[in-house]
Amino acid sequence: MTSADLLQAQASESASASNAFMALASLDQAALDALPQAVYLCAGDGRVVRFNDRAAQLWGRAPHLDDPQERFCGSFRLYRTDGTFLPHGECPMATALDTGESFHGQEVIVERPDGERLTVLVNIAALRDLNGDINGGINCFQDITSRKQGEDGLRNRERQVRELIDALPAAVYVTDAEGRITMFNQAAVEFSGRVTELGADSWCVSWKLYRADGTPLPHDQCPMAIALKEGRPIRGEEAIAERPDGSRIHFAPYPTPIRDETGKIVGAINMLIDITDRKRGEEQRQLLLREMNHRAKNFIAVASSLVTLSAKHAATKEDLVLAVRDRLSALLRAHELVRPAIVHPVDADRPTTTLHDLMNAIFAPFADEGDSDPRRVVMEGPDVVLGGNAATGLALVFHELTTNAAKYGSLSNEDGIIEIRWSVKDDKLVLQWKELDGPRIDREPALEGFGTTLSHMSISRQLGGEFLRQWRPEGLLLELSLPVDNLRD
Repeated sequence: MTSADLLQAQASESASASNAFMALASLDQAALDALPQAVYLCAGDGRVVRFNDRAAQLWGRAPHLDDPQERFCGSFRLYRTDGTFLPHGECPMATALDTGESFHGQEVIVERPDGERLTVLVNIAALRDLNGDINGGINCFQDITSRKQGEDGLRNRERQVRELIDALPAAVYVTDAEGRITMFNQAAVEFSGRVTELGADSWCVSWKLYRADGTPLPHDQCPMAIALKEGRPIRGEEAIAERPDGSRIHFAPYPTPIRDETGKIVGAINMLIDITDRKRGEEQRQLLLREMNHRAKNFIAVASSLVTLSAKHAATKEDLVLAVRDRLSALLRAHELVRPAIVHPVDADRPTTTLHDLMNAIFAPFADEGDSDPRRVVMEGPDVVLGGNAATGLALVFHELTTNAAKYGSLSNEDGIIEIRWSVKDDKLVLQWKELDGPRIDREPALEGFGTTLSHMSISRQLGGEFLRQWRPEGLLLELSLPVDNLRD
């Protein structure tokens, strides 16, 4: 029961004529001043007939009683809560006296003569005589300015927090104490690939969660849930978020509980830092280390074989030195061509090298010997991607063929040419090496040379392919058949 209701009830009980207005108008001033709220009484025509000290203090003035100019309220000026001017003749008291309507908990703004404005909460009741006619009204009102300022300040702080969260480039969201999501920024939408449903989604904005090892992570066991349940910030954790489109993001969460002034947890805030690039970089570095180790072992093994095989076919020490030097140079050129994609994470899909690049590198030394006629070496075929092992093996084979052609075959005179043509059929690379117009070959070499041994080692054993060699009078004919899949290793 409000003070207005209480006063009206007391007046009704004490008035023998059951006239509440007359009873209230006759109350002792000391009784009115003792009330904990500001109170004033208006006659049926709106004249202010009684008020207590708290009302005068709130108004900042003392109205003249029974003055026709002092109607409906003793304030200097009134305003609505939206700041628009409110004439006294349209205030809640005027409406109550006109319609008999009561007002409970309505807010208006009172301006004092010194210009200060206060927000007040009014409780107004119309008073009636024995015939039921309205013959007055009572208003019990209180200053709620401090409370409104606190609410406005809270709204401003919430707005500032909202603007701050929206401005952050990282995904940020807020939950209540039960884990229900109450706020999130645009970065969280981009992070999760979905729009979170406020008040319905809990614990995390992500669609699905996984632990760092790839095992499923239920939302109610995620770092945010732990932070709320255990009441502590979570740091140093990593997880994986899956979007509805199936893409995944590695991230580091930073959930922190939010407490009120009593220390009670009222919610939590979480920032999700995308560490996908960092994780990819770590994986690339590990892969690079493994690849470098693998390449180093292969290089040493192949170099050892080159020395051993060269020694078997060298007539003199000088021949051995020259053969090993040339073959190691070819091997190094092949390694220079092979650019592991892991060294270039941005270009991870770029081929390591191609068959065209490899051939050009192998023939480059012979072009430096004054051979300016590009027709001497004809190359024709699609661009075929070569992995590290395939490039190494083929580099050695073609270096041997080119060296022999320069010494004994089509590149040893001024008229000879080499035609190299290849195609891809049924997932196999088919390549033909044909030498023409070189020194006439009268018979096939009696002994198996280094080239034959190397071809067996590289083509058959290493790459799982086949080769056929024919010593024709006009020059060597070599045909290779290699599985395309093996060329990517």
